[in-house]
Amino acid sequence: MLRSVFTKALWDRRRSTMWWTTGMVAMTAWLVAVYPVIRDSDAMQSFLDDFPPELMALFGIDPDIYLTGAGYLQAQLFSFIAPIILIAFAVGFGVSATASEEKSGTMDMLLSLPISRTSLILQKATAMVLLAALLSSAIALTLILLDPVVGLRLSVSGVAAVTTGLWLLGVTFGGIAMMVGAFTGSPSSAGGVAGFLAILAWVVTSFSSLFSWLEFPSKLSPFSWYLDGLPLLNGFDSGQIWLVIAGGAAIVSAALLFARRNIATERTIVPQTAARAKQARNVAPRSTWLLGSVFGKTVWDRRRTVWYWAIGLASMSFLTFAAWPALSRDAQTLEGLVNSMPREVLAMFGLTDPGALATPQGFVSSRTYGSVGPIAVIVFAITAMTAFVATEESSGQLDLVLSNPIRRNVVIPEKAAGVALLLSVIVLFLTVVAFVGNAIWAMGFDPLSVIAANMGLGLLGLCFWGIAVALWSLFGSSGPAVGITSAIAVAAFFMNGLGAIVSGLAFMRYLSPFYWYLGDTVPLAKGFTFGYFALAVVAVIGSLVASRRFRTRDLAV
Repeated sequence: MLRSVFTKALWDRRRSTMWWTTGMVAMTAWLVAVYPVIRDSDAMQSFLDDFPPELMALFGIDPDIYLTGAGYLQAQLFSFIAPIILIAFAVGFGVSATASEEKSGTMDMLLSLPISRTSLILQKATAMVLLAALLSSAIALTLILLDPVVGLRLSVSGVAAVTTGLWLLGVTFGGIAMMVGAFTGSPSSAGGVAGFLAILAWVVTSFSSLFSWLEFPSKLSPFSWYLDGLPLLNGFDSGQIWLVIAGGAAIVSAALLFARRNIATERTIVPQTAARAKQARNVAPRSTWLLGSVFGKTVWDRRRTVWYWAIGLASMSFLTFAAWPALSRDAQTLEGLVNSMPREVLAMFGLTDPGALATPQGFVSSRTYGSVGPIAVIVFAITAMTAFVATEESSGQLDLVLSNPIRRNVVIPEKAAGVALLLSVIVLFLTVVAFVGNAIWAMGFDPLSVIAANMGLGLLGLCFWGIAVALWSLFGSSGPAVGITSAIAVAAFFMNGLGAIVSGLAFMRYLSPFYWYLGDTVPLAKGFTFGYFALAVVAVIGSLVASRRFRTRDLAV
């Protein structure tokens, strides 16, 4: 497996891919198991007949087919959850394929081998394409196996079409990450730009039914190419072709850019720019004070990425606020939506108080603080652990850090403080948007509850940082740490939803960080709770466990 760049890339991702696949299969099986409840609901059919189609599109629902297996899965699985997971996986691979290896210095060793730069990038891209295909194939196989059990009545061609589109969607954004990494050599820029564009594409597609000015941009969105034509119901169409073109163009661009890149500089493909960049390295950069400590260096390394994440989430939140007036004008049909949706389905997405969805606090929370926001901050925190701890150890950068007059027992706490500050930037953007949206559309939010909701979101991210860094200290590798943390996040999500609808499993909710964060009241309506304190405790304990083990850790093994 170690005789080529392609097989080495597969070998390096063997454990994490297993955990990603397990989580994807578990999520798919859970959604399939809930389908009979939706299908047999008379109230749901009544709602579908009355609710405005353009507003249902905001929830990913096509009223004409929603009660079918294809329509249900298209809305609940393939419109949001599966794309987020596959894009996160592919973008992480794309970042590590170019920028991370360059930053760590391993790219120099690769380029010393008798292999062309173009071949190197294409082999890494092929590994990314293959592993992304494995994840999407796991979904396809799960659906085919469970179809006769619950009566989804899916066609093999439809399953093949939608999972192929999902695969190509992930490859497209993974290719973008490779392309940006090949151009800039910065892991933070590569991950930040790709993540920002993914959020932007999803927002444009999701809100195009409500805002006419988004109709044209939505035609250029990879999410529209992926979802238009209802592939799970109608099979293959031109959307998959556009995704092939976009993904292929990104990968080819990455190969072309990297072929002319001087990896000794921070960024360039033009020789003259490279010369200037080398000279500029002798000039003290702005904010040099950040480089005088582990905490400051942690913030410095993610100074670009955090803006992309913050702006992307803030944009989505603002459009969610803007959509509320259109929904609130028809309060009766909105209440019909709440009454027709089975409690099991709403609980599954963190809405254990169904009536709250018909309030501005509940509606905004359902997107920003109940689904997209939590996933985003958890992914940000886990990838931060990989970049700041695991990757630095494997690349030898931690050796350089420890060669300075610095005690080992402050390294992990200072990195944790840096991650906390970065999450605070994201939280600050969302808080500002909430106050602005509340003022513009007069939603009547309590200021203290707005602050509490955003602080809780940041603490949720820190909680999973603590879990991930503690697991890294136990296993000594990012693969198991990232995989197990991701699995814990999925399990915690299930525990909160199952505990809300099955009385015998109610005790499980108290063990779930999602319950500590969401509870039974939407974040924008409840203020500070003891659950937020529990999230902070887990973050602190995880960091202390990692710090304690790091003090006696032999970095040579």
